[in-house]
Amino acid sequence: MKTIFSLQTGIATLLCTAALAGLMACDADTVEQQGGKLPDKEPLETVSGMLRSGNSSEKTIDVLLTEGSDGFVMRNFYFQQTKPASDGLSLDAWIDATLLDDYNAAEEVERTLLPEANYEFPDGKALDLSPEAQRSALKRIKFSATGLAAGEYVLPLTVAGQDAPDANKTLYYNVSVRQPYTDEYALHDGHDLFFVFYINTNDFQPLLAQDYIMRKKLARGTTVAWYDAVGNIINLRTVMLDYDAATGRALLNLGNDMRYVLDHAVKYIRPLQEHGSKVCISIEGSGKGLGFCNLTDGQIVDFVAQVKTVVEEFGVDGINLWDRSAGYGKEGMPAMNTASYPKLIKALREALGGEKLLTVTVYEEPTSTFWDTQATGGIAVGDYIDYAWSGYNSESEVPQLLDPWHPELAYVSDYTQKPIANLPKERYGCINFPIYSTTSVDISTDIEQVLNGDLLDWVPNYKPNNIIVFDDLHTNLQDNYEAYWDTMFANCCTAMDSENRNILGSRNGYSYLFDNYRLGTLPNEAGEWIGGYGKWKKDWQ
Repeated sequence: MKTIFSLQTGIATLLCTAALAGLMACDADTVEQQGGKLPDKEPLETVSGMLRSGNSSEKTIDVLLTEGSDGFVMRNFYFQQTKPASDGLSLDAWIDATLLDDYNAAEEVERTLLPEANYEFPDGKALDLSPEAQRSALKRIKFSATGLAAGEYVLPLTVAGQDAPDANKTLYYNVSVRQPYTDEYALHDGHDLFFVFYINTNDFQPLLAQDYIMRKKLARGTTVAWYDAVGNIINLRTVMLDYDAATGRALLNLGNDMRYVLDHAVKYIRPLQEHGSKVCISIEGSGKGLGFCNLTDGQIVDFVAQVKTVVEEFGVDGINLWDRSAGYGKEGMPAMNTASYPKLIKALREALGGEKLLTVTVYEEPTSTFWDTQATGGIAVGDYIDYAWSGYNSESEVPQLLDPWHPELAYVSDYTQKPIANLPKERYGCINFPIYSTTSVDISTDIEQVLNGDLLDWVPNYKPNNIIVFDDLHTNLQDNYEAYWDTMFANCCTAMDSENRNILGSRNGYSYLFDNYRLGTLPNEAGEWIGGYGKWKKDWQ
């Protein structure tokens, strides 16, 4: 098992959405949801068909790759008819290079035909329909950027006959190869503060973290210690452990937003990884009564296999487990036990190996017995995880300081649990800060007491490491957070640094400033950069 400091950037790999449909809970089949059925007309005199994508309802499908990467992007396609053909049907998909000139002229974009070495068909190119079927099975097409220069490419895939082009029977894959992400701001190395973030993809793009830029400077004078981007570990949510009552399975439910982000990981995740951040998926409960604490051994095996598939195929750096909102105690659901969660953790570590991060958010009853190896079935949880940190970050409360090694201190939170068995204190994040808004003004005096009073004693005398955790990141919006949240964010950072001005004095101590300029700079329709609100809000439906 390796920590964040020695992990290498994960290899960029992606899996098409349809290939995971059996692993992840959703309300409807992915392909049906996006493509739908062709409208039937009564009476229907002839049978017509269409080559369709399982990833888009459009005839053009965007594929994004990274120059120099050995990763790949997987997409899928199928053939669908208005009604079953009486004798069945078999078609072969092929690449029609003669369509290139007309396509470029219509699109007004000069694209190059994608070289044959940069695509393959793992399932073959034959599309077969039985006499009873209206749709063929999905077939995959695998794209890679090996040897490709940055630029625009296209791959016209068709089942039309030679010299008989048919728009309904043709798909165009627009392949964009981008250069790796670079930034004028280096990612802070975490030697004084090691930043752990959460981002809720129901609201924001993961790229929001790119614009969290901090300056650490002497409180008096001009000396700047560093001026960097921050975000060493970025946990993306919301992903849930769901329950299928019909089958009794524990299902990994990515949800529409996370599914979209992962399916477009080259756009939303790879730039963060290329900058040095580790991007993980955070899993929590779905409210249906099944959670990490009441899984059967069979459900654990099944669920771990689903998680492993997502981690490996989408190229994320690991998993964060946060057992909240499971809805334990529902009628007909098994009771909580103290061995299930540790078994899940052990199984995940064994499945993911030592190159992926596995972290736990300490929260309420599910983690309360992790200190007791008798209760956990002999499993020392700390042997299997890289980090743990507090999950108490309510905006209606002051920052909650969890210190399992000094619970006797008056300012240590009552939420504090005993130390996790075999987890070094250097791997335990004691505070998870909310992103405070102006609604917290009523407790502002109490917040100040924690930041400039309690932490003034704890940081130099008891703080075990440099981990600082923040709840779901925010952007500039016209809301209760405006003109408040970024200042509070910086104040929390200052209070957690052992070199801060309150400890060392203003001549020798440092303070933090959140640089909001880039977060508030957006392009207008003309491509000019202007100030504004809502940067990095999700750009998908």
